[in-house]
Amino acid sequence: TFDDSDLAYVTGPHHDSWVITIQIDSAMVHRVLINGGKVVNIIMSSTLKPMGVDESRIIKKSTNLVGFNGESKSSEGEITLLVYAKSVSSHEKFNIVNCPSFYNVILGRPWLNNVRAVPSTYHQYVKIPARDGAVEVIRGEQRILHECYAVALKPPRSGKSPK
Repeated sequence: TFDDSDLAYVTGPHHDSWVITIQIDSAMVHRVLINGGKVVNIIMSSTLKPMGVDESRIIKKSTNLVGFNGESKSSEGEITLLVYAKSVSSHEKFNIVNCPSFYNVILGRPWLNNVRAVPSTYHQYVKIPARDGAVEVIRGEQRILHECYAVALKPPRSGKSPK
């Protein structure tokens, strides 16, 4: 359950997405978007390379991914990586995508369902049942998300001064 005490770290009212930092394989990955509307987990190729993951683990399989605007993008392949949510871990399949993004990873329904997570974008939390009966809590990082929004909403630099 969630209650008002879960709002202690939330700046609101808001309509924010939910961004976290989480360990994937041996790397701490920042700017991870949690999106329960996605039917796949996505990792950007620019994120995967500095993680030091052996490229032989990549399965060269192109998957056509369609965004909310109807635009399609083909993945460069698939890879299974270990995702650690505090004491809860799961092997997750990721589609590798090469495109500009403010996010390094998008964790979708496959991860949420595999770890039996209960997310609340309003509270900016996800709660995950641990093996010992405890509940692990991962808090969203609104400040980081707002920084991503600020960069995304800046007008493009044309090199010309405004008239």
